[in-house]
Amino acid sequence: MRRAAPSLGAVNANASSAGFSMRRPDVRREAAEKLGGNKESEDAVERGLDWLARHQYAAGNWSIHSLNCGDECSGHGSFHSDTAATGLALLAYFGAGYTHTSGEHQDVVRRGLAWLTSHQKTDGDLFSDDSEFVWLYSHGMAAIALCEAYGMTGDESLRQPAQKAIDFIVAAQHPEFGGWRYRPRFESDTSVSGWQLMALKSGEMAGLNVPQSAYAGVTRWLNSVEEPSTPGRFRYHPTKEASLAMTAEGLLMRQYLGAKRDNAALIAGADYLRSRAPRLDERDAYYWYYATQVMFHMQGDYWSDWNAKLRDLLIMGQLKDGHSAGSWNPSQPTSAKWGEAGGRHYLTCLNLLMLEVYYRHLPLYIELDR
Repeated sequence: MRRAAPSLGAVNANASSAGFSMRRPDVRREAAEKLGGNKESEDAVERGLDWLARHQYAAGNWSIHSLNCGDECSGHGSFHSDTAATGLALLAYFGAGYTHTSGEHQDVVRRGLAWLTSHQKTDGDLFSDDSEFVWLYSHGMAAIALCEAYGMTGDESLRQPAQKAIDFIVAAQHPEFGGWRYRPRFESDTSVSGWQLMALKSGEMAGLNVPQSAYAGVTRWLNSVEEPSTPGRFRYHPTKEASLAMTAEGLLMRQYLGAKRDNAALIAGADYLRSRAPRLDERDAYYWYYATQVMFHMQGDYWSDWNAKLRDLLIMGQLKDGHSAGSWNPSQPTSAKWGEAGGRHYLTCLNLLMLEVYYRHLPLYIELDR
C-alpha cells in the first residue's frame, strides 16, 4: 500500500545539516571558486537544472525512458524507473542548494518530493516500477534524495518518509554477505551496495537513526571484493575481476566508512584512478561520478589533476543551444558507457552532480579531522 503525500513545510530547527552547509547560496560560490570550480562550471549547473525543470512531468516525476518532450530530445534511456530518475533529478537540485523551501526551483523540488513520498510503500520502499534489476538501485537513489531534503530543510513532514526509507535499506541488507543486490536480502554486489551506503550516510548526516551494524556489514562485503594481491582495487562481485568503476565506488565506500587519508590501500587505489583520468573518447559517467568524489575527498594533487581533466570536459560537452540546451547527449561526440541504458536524463544528472562536487559535501578528511 502507498500513502498520500505529506504536506511539505513544517521545519524542525534541530535537524542536523552541517554536512550540507556548503550548498548554502552565501557559501556555494566561494566554495566553487576555492575548490576548483569557475563561472563556466556554475553556468553549466544552472543550464542543466533549467533543462530538468522543463522536462519534469506534471505529476512531479521524471523518467529515464521518456523525456516529456515527445521526440525533441533524443537519447531516451532503456531503463524503466521513474523512481531513480526523480531521485537523481532532485539530488541535482539539492546539490546546488535548491530545496522546496528556498531558491528559484521550489515548486519543481516540491512536486518531485511529493511524487516520491506519495509512491512510498508502507514498508518504506520507494520503488514504483516493476523491473527487479533496478529495484534497489532506484530505492537507494530516491532515499538519498529524501534524506538530503530533510537534512537541508528540517521539514518535519519528511522525517518519517526518510527514516522509513533508511529502515527499508537496513532490512534489505544481506545478513551474511553484508551488501545489497537487486532485491531485498538477495546476494550482494558492489554497485548496488554503494548507493545504499550513501543513503545510510546521508541519513546519518540528516540526524536519522542508522544502526552501526549496517556499516559493519558493508565493511564485510568490501573485504570480500577487494583484490587481495592489489589492495585498493575492487570487484563488482567476488567472481569478477576488478574494474575502474567498482574500484572508484569501493574506495568512496571505504572513505565514508572511516579509512584515513594516509591508508596505504586507499592511496594505492587513488593512484590507480589518477592514472586513468577522464577522456572524451572513454566517457563513463558512472566511473567518473564515484572517482570524482574520491579525488575531491583526497584533495591535493589528486584533486587538482583530476579536476583539471574533468571540469572543462564536462562544460565543453554540455549542449548550449536548442531544445536540449543544458543536457548532455549520451551518443555524441562519442558514445557514453551506459548511455543507451541510462539515456540523456541519467547522464545529465550525473554530470551535474560532478559539477556540484565543489560544495555538495565538505571535503571528507576536513570533516573527519574535526
